[in-house]
Amino acid sequence: MNSEKRLVIYYSNSGYTKKLAKEISRNLNCDIEEIKTPVSYAGFFGYQRALLQAIFKRVPKIKKLKHNPADYDLVIVGGPVWGGAVSGPIRSFLAEYRDNLKDVAFFLTQGGQYGRGKVFEQMEQVSGKNPMAYLAVTDKELSNGVFRERILYFLSELQEQTPTMVSKRVPKQTRQTASTRLSTRPT
Repeated sequence: MNSEKRLVIYYSNSGYTKKLAKEISRNLNCDIEEIKTPVSYAGFFGYQRALLQAIFKRVPKIKKLKHNPADYDLVIVGGPVWGGAVSGPIRSFLAEYRDNLKDVAFFLTQGGQYGRGKVFEQMEQVSGKNPMAYLAVTDKELSNGVFRERILYFLSELQEQTPTMVSKRVPKQTRQTASTRLSTRPT
């Protein structure tokens, strides 16, 4: 994995996901880019907009990226959980760039501990990819520093992968769902 070109790409509204993305990028010594949107999700009306987009699986506009995901062997994608669903900007990125992604890993930030399996499954469906690894961190874990040991486990999962294993995709009908795989992972 050391010779691979990697990119961490994320969307953050509150700053929690940004903190996690920066820590992942720092540990991997790789490029990082924030997904920007032309509309704000701040305040009461922004929160309502975000919730509706997530619930109704809307694909909002995102601004053009500086980095081309096709130039990277591994793209690590992360964002917040909104209303028990993948956030609109992350859904937009995955839908728009799905054909340009070689291998992926996913990370999420969330207020509570439940629902992450469903959100990871949504990310898999939109991207059409089986991720190499998953990481879900609560806002509390980000605040108290516990997330750092979770990142180390996530990074070790990425390093265990070999190119031949990664390139072999499990057929959809026999593929484990994200929630099934997550039940075997330490929390």
